[in-house]
Amino acid sequence: MNVEISKPLIGQNSTEPGQLPFTLDYELLIKTLQKAINRSTQQQRSILASFTQKIEWHDTIQAFNGARLASLGECFFWEQPAEQTALIGIGAATSIETNGTASFTDSASAWRAMMNNAVISYAPGTEPTPGSGPVLFGGFAFDMLSPRTQLWSEFPDGLLILPQYLLSYNVDHVSLTINTMMQVTDSYELQAQQIVEELSKLQAAIQQSSNMPLEQPTPHFSIDESQPASEWMKMVANVVEKIRQGSFEKIVLARDIQLVLDDPTETFDITSTLQRLRENYPGAYVFAMQRGENFFIGATPERLVLAQDGKIHTMALAGSVRRGETEDEDTQLGAELLHSEKNINEHVIVVSMVQEALKKHCTNVQVSASPQLLKLKNVQHLQTPITGDLIPGRCILDVISDLHPTPAVGGFPRDTALEEIRNTEKLDRGWYAGPLGWIGASGHGEFAVALRSGLVDSQKATLFAGCGIVSSSDPLIEYEESWWKFQVMVRGLGGNNQGY
Repeated sequence: MNVEISKPLIGQNSTEPGQLPFTLDYELLIKTLQKAINRSTQQQRSILASFTQKIEWHDTIQAFNGARLASLGECFFWEQPAEQTALIGIGAATSIETNGTASFTDSASAWRAMMNNAVISYAPGTEPTPGSGPVLFGGFAFDMLSPRTQLWSEFPDGLLILPQYLLSYNVDHVSLTINTMMQVTDSYELQAQQIVEELSKLQAAIQQSSNMPLEQPTPHFSIDESQPASEWMKMVANVVEKIRQGSFEKIVLARDIQLVLDDPTETFDITSTLQRLRENYPGAYVFAMQRGENFFIGATPERLVLAQDGKIHTMALAGSVRRGETEDEDTQLGAELLHSEKNINEHVIVVSMVQEALKKHCTNVQVSASPQLLKLKNVQHLQTPITGDLIPGRCILDVISDLHPTPAVGGFPRDTALEEIRNTEKLDRGWYAGPLGWIGASGHGEFAVALRSGLVDSQKATLFAGCGIVSSSDPLIEYEESWWKFQVMVRGLGGNNQGY
């Protein structure tokens, strides 16, 4: 792959007078756009121009709210509060949309073509960080072969978006990346002028947002179960019987609920929801992906894969129990989880499959000796870290193509379990339990499994939760476990104040 990083010259810092409240390296921006047009002329195709520089810090939620107020296009939010890292994408320079079972490999091919001969520049004093530069964000459906409904009509099987503007937060600084696809007929002067105007609009909107309260009044809602409890538990019992007969070893069954507003004049506020999720689940991946009027939003505890500095980091996450009411009860529940035959068996299946998937793309695959407890606000899980050295030339999408879906969200054996889910569950999961995250210019990036999530618009919310079913599963216990998992989004949408 031929990806060129332009090296800026010292002393080029300048600003278009009166245009922006921060200093934009305008000359380097112009050079980046001009170089991309020249390369476009040579190759007779669109060329990516990407420019990054440090900017002043704003609170992530306020910046996201400001980005929405600026109306520069659909927005994306991704934050790990405990790690003090975040990405906020605004608008779309271009996107990669795929459908069908080849979505991962097709996306990887399109990404490689986009990065080939891209012109990538960083302003003086701005060091490249994992989340800066031409980062594409997006996600994939849980199962490309599952029938679709109108609910997920805005979300194709695969979608990666290169934002027009990207705010990348790290522990000590924030950077702004400007991305644009340049063609032979484009004018770099007009493009630069438009960028300055849009950044001025964005900065004003963020400033406006910083003067607004983060949380709005919580709406009142009722909860409807799409499938009666008795019917869902009967489905679980039937699957348990099939497992005992040897049809498969494990299957994950999901269910959904609808949150219905009591007052049609009230709305669900996405900014307030993100603020609650960030405060309550700082160790999770807090995310929101906008498509039209819909937001796929959640706070998932599960990393699917991290690719950084040539290494792959992933984990097996399977086996759950609630948190205790007291410290002693919580410790006892955790100890029982670590020694639960049902949960250990479920966990071992996931560890084995993840390990085998990594061997296709990595050398030196290493698995932690024993599972650890991952304690979240309302549930604790068994977790086993797994690492490997990425084979040169591979990217994070290549790994995902073999890793997803893990037995933690699908089942084992994979194909048999997925077929059973399609025939039994009768649920359009869409992007729920699918990979969601980002990929950077060198093929590095991070994707999480989109759990503890829901599809929300201003008037309604559909939430999803799943349970791993093995031979020793009890349908009632699994049903109760699903409610622990629903609580993340129910409370995120304001249910904490309503007794939910």
